[in-house]
Amino acid sequence: MFKRTCLLITSTIGLFSIPLLVFGHAGSLDQNGGHYYGPSYHCHMTACEMPDTFDIGRTRRDSLFTDYREREKFFNEDDWIYEIDFDEDCQSTRQEMLILTSRTEVRYTNPRNCIVRTGEWFDEYTGELFTVAVQIDIDHVIPRLYAHTHGGDRWPPDKKILFANDPLNMMLVDKAEIRRKRDRGPDRYLPREEFQCEYVALWDALADKYDLQLESRDKSAIELVERDCPEL
Repeated sequence: MFKRTCLLITSTIGLFSIPLLVFGHAGSLDQNGGHYYGPSYHCHMTACEMPDTFDIGRTRRDSLFTDYREREKFFNEDDWIYEIDFDEDCQSTRQEMLILTSRTEVRYTNPRNCIVRTGEWFDEYTGELFTVAVQIDIDHVIPRLYAHTHGGDRWPPDKKILFANDPLNMMLVDKAEIRRKRDRGPDRYLPREEFQCEYVALWDALADKYDLQLESRDKSAIELVERDCPEL
């Protein structure tokens, strides 16, 4: 079940070996007008609110009454950055994935081979084949915003970067399908039926790996799919 993903992990393990703390300080403000800085949050605009991230009550697990949407305004993409040229070879994370997962030899848009133009990629979410690179993009199986609102806001900067760049959590998917999925959990989005067992297994594995607390409705959706899945 995890053969494709494990192969990608093995192939890309060297991409993420640089020190990650350099990204610890957000370069821009979130929608609330502030940003995280290590174990604190700094406000920079009028009417900026303080998140509940560091409240004493947050040392416990979230309750059934937690309003996860209230945490969305404190999400800052700069804290979860992933589209980077980690090994400084002019190829970003997305380009590296396009090269590694293409079923045919890729062709590039320039002589330096920085940007992939064509190849052949199978989108696990939709079951469609793509030959033009601009039609597909990186999707995080567990969206970064979902991780942020479900406990990831308390993570140190390096853990947020590790999550955002974990090959187990990244798939090349049709851009239109990514827009359809958005930041939804399994209760509100599932890929094609043939990939649902692996998809929910990835959710389980990632939630366990990063100690994310999934919403009860998403856990129920995962369990419903797993009932009809073959034993691992």
